[in-house]
Amino acid sequence: MVTVHDEDSGPSEIFSMPNIRHLRIVESVGRNSSISRAAVEVSLSQPAVTQAIAKMEAAVGRPLFDRASNGSYLTAAGEVFLHRVRRFLDQSDRAIRDLHSVDADRGHASHITSTQIRCLIAIAQSTSFSQAARTVGISTASLHRAARELEANVRKPLYRTSKHGLVLTAQGSELARKLGLAIREIQAAEDDIRSLDGIESGKIVIGALPMSGAYLIGATIAKLTNSFPEARIYVTNSPYGVLLNSLRTGAIDIIFGVLRRPDWAVDLQEEALFSDPYCIIGRSGHPLSSRSTISTSDLLDYEWIIPGEGSPRRRQYDALFNGIDRRPRVSLETSSLSTIRSVISCSDRLTLVNRHEVETEERMDMLSVLPWTSSFPPMAKGITTRADWLPTPIQQRFINLLRNHAQDVAAYPAPELLSTAS
Repeated sequence: MVTVHDEDSGPSEIFSMPNIRHLRIVESVGRNSSISRAAVEVSLSQPAVTQAIAKMEAAVGRPLFDRASNGSYLTAAGEVFLHRVRRFLDQSDRAIRDLHSVDADRGHASHITSTQIRCLIAIAQSTSFSQAARTVGISTASLHRAARELEANVRKPLYRTSKHGLVLTAQGSELARKLGLAIREIQAAEDDIRSLDGIESGKIVIGALPMSGAYLIGATIAKLTNSFPEARIYVTNSPYGVLLNSLRTGAIDIIFGVLRRPDWAVDLQEEALFSDPYCIIGRSGHPLSSRSTISTSDLLDYEWIIPGEGSPRRRQYDALFNGIDRRPRVSLETSSLSTIRSVISCSDRLTLVNRHEVETEERMDMLSVLPWTSSFPPMAKGITTRADWLPTPIQQRFINLLRNHAQDVAAYPAPELLSTAS
């Protein structure tokens, strides 16, 4: 299944998560290979630990431990699940520690409950406490109580009063972001475990930048879903700033397109997949398309469509006419390829794009790439992910396929790629 969203952060999630104390019990039993030793470590009776394990196994849908006379040992599913549990616990504990600059005033990560985390994230994603309460499925009074209990546990102010009521402080927002990412680990465990049975399923949420190169991402999605029809792929198209925030909050898994990570986003990493040279396009049969070469002065006689301020293409457009007193007439600013295609197809307007962004349109004879030689360095394109992200098997397959298609892009000049890639 493939779903495309415009100006959206991706599909909504079912707002649920396991009991955190039960997750800590699973971790303790797995590390100690013993229910009795784990019971001492978590200060519970052995029957209580056994009951907690049974509840987690029921939730996961398969045994997590093989019981023997000399201990309890992880099954294959248990190994996979425990790896995600440990990542969840490490990230959530670190999120609490990061609130404090000294150990003396450290909050109690072990006392935080799943209800408190769900409430915090709901508040961060909602415009009011009443809306957050409906999201979680509890009363507003219960939401307020859980919010204040979490604040007491971490010993830091997470909320402040505003004219709209209680809102998150900067520390509260950052804690919600980090705990939201931690929850993603538990949500990913189901896909990890299903892969043990040879079932390649699960969800991939891709943030595609405008003018990122539709053919490459489309070819990758087509090949993946042909091989693994149970995969669910969501593509959201938004400006870079929106996608950057969505990636850092876990709403999307990958940003595909131009690499432009800001220096402050140290929690993200980029991988260059291919270089995309600049070109100038016009409609099919444009007066300039029949020439062997064109000069900068030739470009001044036509109206242009330009990208918005601050974008890499806008900087190159401005550089194209540096040192020239006269500038082309401009009546439209947009980064929407569909808008550019529509306007260019019925006029003699020109615009500056990257070569592989218009492969499909050129092949369909919807536009022409003009005989202009670019002196600009090609734009680096690829994927941006969270630095500590652990992809599920289906997400890793998608990335590997995308890398393979990107190698084809590098090996074949457009539009020849369109007739050679499958």
